[in-house]
Amino acid sequence: MRATARLLAAGALALALALVAGGCGSHAKPDATLPPAETDDSPEARLSDLTAVDVRVAAVAWRLARANADLCPVSRRRAGWTLQSATQYGTELRPIAERRFGLAGDLPGVLAAPDDSPAARAGLAPGDLIVAVNGYPLSLGTVGQAESYEGLQANITVLDGAVARGATRLTVRRGGAERSVDIHPVLACAYVTQVDLRISPRSGFDGRLVWVTQGMVKLAQSEDELAFALGHELAHAVLEHRTQPDVIGVKGASNWAISMRRGLSLSAEADADRMAAYLVARAAYDPAQAVEFLNRLGDSDPLMRTPQVNLGGVYEGTSTRRRALQPVLEDIAARKAAGRALIP
Repeated sequence: MRATARLLAAGALALALALVAGGCGSHAKPDATLPPAETDDSPEARLSDLTAVDVRVAAVAWRLARANADLCPVSRRRAGWTLQSATQYGTELRPIAERRFGLAGDLPGVLAAPDDSPAARAGLAPGDLIVAVNGYPLSLGTVGQAESYEGLQANITVLDGAVARGATRLTVRRGGAERSVDIHPVLACAYVTQVDLRISPRSGFDGRLVWVTQGMVKLAQSEDELAFALGHELAHAVLEHRTQPDVIGVKGASNWAISMRRGLSLSAEADADRMAAYLVARAAYDPAQAVEFLNRLGDSDPLMRTPQVNLGGVYEGTSTRRRALQPVLEDIAARKAAGRALIP
């Protein structure tokens, strides 16, 4: 799913309550000898930029959720898609999104179908509009309504419930023509990932969802780095630093094998870094790129170089975090060489 104004409105609360990973500011300093780069700030370009961020996050988040389903305390069958609706957009971007993606009201449209996801294997792609699930029509909502996410969320709840039970038949519309599509969901971590529109590099986990800002996504210069940023928050879920009872599913088959401490403690943030490296490696990303990412994170905001305290405990400075990762990276390399499970 895609987070727009709904996460902006909740941003202050998320920063206070979620386990925060990130700083603010940008890494690159402008060169005063060069003229400022021209940017296209048209609505069409802004929508393209938003879409590119969403698609990038969807791909990395799905790979992490799928590869670590056996470790998550709650996993469920998922299709792997990221969905959107016309009504989640404001008046400026809505007509463009409707033309570009074939959106209509609250009906869920496919924004991203990551490679090797059940959605992609079923042939779903951007431009597909889901109008019914197992013969049950989804709600169009009120035509012309103000910007809102509630109608889309209600439809997603219906879809998620059907997919969680197993194979699901969808009625999908593209270009005015409808067809039936069968989804065969697979087990993945139950926690979805959403994008927050803020430009400061932040991310968090509230027990139900992982969120990441546009600024954090753009700070990560490779998918390996983005995987570490998202993996840090997924690690909070794996280690049960924050839970919500309405996240339902089954416990991962290898969850019992994790020897790391569960629940909140003063070392929760450091533990999340350590666990993230394993989650990243299990998803076939390079955990060593976390070191470069932390360098950039420290450059983005000097405050990130010093210890901080939040509701999750002590958050060490980036240099300490880099050093603490070195033995973890060595352990991962040794486990890979010996063919041992990447479970700390």
